[in-house]
Amino acid sequence: MDTHRGIVYVGMGGWDLEPFSKVFYPPRPKREFRKLEYYSQFFDSVEVNATFYSTSLTADHARRWLEDVSANKEFVFTVKLFQGFTHTYEATHDDVRAVHRMLEPLATAGKLGGLLIQFPYSFTNISERRMYLMQLAKAFHPHRLFVEVRHNSWNSPLMYNFFQENKLHLVNVDLPGIKQHMPLTCQTWNGAAYFRLMGRNALTWDRPFSKHPSGKYLVNDRYQYLYDDRELRHLVTMIEQMRLRADKTFVVFHNDPQAQSLVNGFQLRHLLRHKHRVLVPQNLVTMFPVLKQISASVNVQHPLFAEVA
Repeated sequence: MDTHRGIVYVGMGGWDLEPFSKVFYPPRPKREFRKLEYYSQFFDSVEVNATFYSTSLTADHARRWLEDVSANKEFVFTVKLFQGFTHTYEATHDDVRAVHRMLEPLATAGKLGGLLIQFPYSFTNISERRMYLMQLAKAFHPHRLFVEVRHNSWNSPLMYNFFQENKLHLVNVDLPGIKQHMPLTCQTWNGAAYFRLMGRNALTWDRPFSKHPSGKYLVNDRYQYLYDDRELRHLVTMIEQMRLRADKTFVVFHNDPQAQSLVNGFQLRHLLRHKHRVLVPQNLVTMFPVLKQISASVNVQHPLFAEVA
């Protein structure tokens, strides 16, 4: 009997998110406080989303990220590809080179889980787009590539074969059951699987993103959702299936507007650890008392929880 069980990485879609500042990070951090360093004490992976908006992030940024997570030897990054390749189609050869340069330190350190290529719902399955995917596969070789498509026209065994033949991993994306959205699949090949959990808020899904005066894009009501216990247990069943076939399974929560992603992330880690208690920041437990029953006892004097200015 095959008893192989792969590693599951549970993480968030970024670490510098506005809702997290209010409930996750210390309200009065020390001057040298680094959010990613703190985040990496609780989670073993993160999906870097800042790279979606620009190719200005450099190898120096990546090296600083590696420094921030150095205390967690298990930590792995996945990186979201610039929107010029997936949404505006304005990316250039210089952008390809910039992405490779930024990824290089992460890959060299063995800390790159893969490059996430996320397409919008409008990216339907037609021959020109299949050709485009083949071009992207070549452009970003040799990195592991995870492709998220949101239109159900891609959901067929024939297309699964197409992805495998081109060394592309299909993201198992959870979306509201509206329009012709992809259903939540349970697919893996070539040793890796990826779940992106966007919530199931059908009511406000089509509201556009809002932009803060600072220039940051803010999560909005589209992702306002909290997975309940039944939904999380069903997800665990799917993940456990993946663990028998994949060496690495990435699970990323994106239901961020009121930090529900953090709550669900800790709840999922608790379930995956056979209900062993998990380390949760005290201020998050205070804001979400439901976490008290799964939170491990911690020494609040530990530097990790220091809140002095």
